[in-house]
Amino acid sequence: MQKGHRPDPAQNMTTDFFREKARFYSAQLTDNILPFWIRHARDPKGGYHTCLNRDGSVYDYDKVCMWHAGRLIWTYSHLYADWRPEPAWLDFAAWGIAFLENTRYVANGRMFYALTRDGMPLQNPCDLATVNSTVLGLVGFAHATRNQALHDQGRALFFAQAWERLQRPGEAYQPFIATTRPVRVHGHSMIGLNVLQELRRFDDGDEFDPLIDTCARQMLELHFRPERRVLLELVGWQGEDLPGGEGRMVNPGHMIEGGIFLIHEGLRRNTSHYVAEGCRLVRFGFETGWDAEHGGIYNDVDAEGLPIGNADVYRACGKLWWQHAEALYGTMLAYAVTGDPWFLAAYEKTESYSFSHFADAEFGEWYAYLDRYGKPINLAKGTPRKNSFHIGRNFYWCCRLAGRIASGEWSVRNLVRGPLAPRTRTGNSEPNGGRLG
Repeated sequence: MQKGHRPDPAQNMTTDFFREKARFYSAQLTDNILPFWIRHARDPKGGYHTCLNRDGSVYDYDKVCMWHAGRLIWTYSHLYADWRPEPAWLDFAAWGIAFLENTRYVANGRMFYALTRDGMPLQNPCDLATVNSTVLGLVGFAHATRNQALHDQGRALFFAQAWERLQRPGEAYQPFIATTRPVRVHGHSMIGLNVLQELRRFDDGDEFDPLIDTCARQMLELHFRPERRVLLELVGWQGEDLPGGEGRMVNPGHMIEGGIFLIHEGLRRNTSHYVAEGCRLVRFGFETGWDAEHGGIYNDVDAEGLPIGNADVYRACGKLWWQHAEALYGTMLAYAVTGDPWFLAAYEKTESYSFSHFADAEFGEWYAYLDRYGKPINLAKGTPRKNSFHIGRNFYWCCRLAGRIASGEWSVRNLVRGPLAPRTRTGNSEPNGGRLG
């Protein structure tokens, strides 16, 4: 040690804090979340069960909501390829791939929303989430196994069934008749951006960067209202505000999730603009969604505080698993790229709430749905739309990031040029000198 140099207690405390978080999330994954699904979700008849009760027993055997297959495949494939090459994880992912290969899940170029247990069509196509989730699974498994043909299959599926349908109003989900009121849906651009990021992982090139920029531009220039500190889920085709409650709908979890994808993109491409905008989405999403009275993040919020008048009112004040998983990582990531203690405080609030309300110490995993007061609405650990995807992804990203900070591989610092309040247009970028995602 140099003469006169004294250790920085704050630095040591930060290192210890993140070292403990890395261990914590590693144990959560390997001892709790991942084994739960391997034990209970594999259907002997093919594919996966996701409607799982508190103890993992199955309460619905149909393949309701085919998002689950691709998302489970991606989760276990990604952790196998990016973290630990555990044979059981790849085997579990391969079980889902085999089901997709032997199932007629597409008709007239579109994917069914639900199948019977043995793979017969049960519900007609419903928007693009089934396609996008399946593409994630195909390309995730392809990346883990270096299977070019499977990657090409996923790529072709995305461009044929998702990307092309997003270019014209009315070909993907629309809440209204498209010829009367054409609408852009935030989830289309946000999830499209993420799927393109995963497609890019196979050869780590820049082929998909212009399309990623298109998605980011739609998010930031059409949906984001920085002066109001919200991102609107639904806007007109040119980004104009829509009349009525649908035009005021805000999903705080989607703001945080989209912020994560933008920060990852900015770090990969040394684009401080994306880092800054992503951090703003994380912060504004958390501020908009956090229930100051009872804790936790609301599912939906009206941008002007007006009544939510449609059926969404019944779940708007609820606390769902996935927003909190996204907030755990989103706030930790935003702290890592800004050094702003506000984000670290938000992380600690989210951690305290999540692991005292969602986590089940007896049977493992998280409950899916809580009411506003933090009580489980039911005891389900898996539903048609809840599996290990959001929790597994964000727990791993927390583990990876915390480990990098604790080891000194990543230094917490401000990569954002200037305050987060001013907004610049997509494309005005400056190098930030760091890469994390």
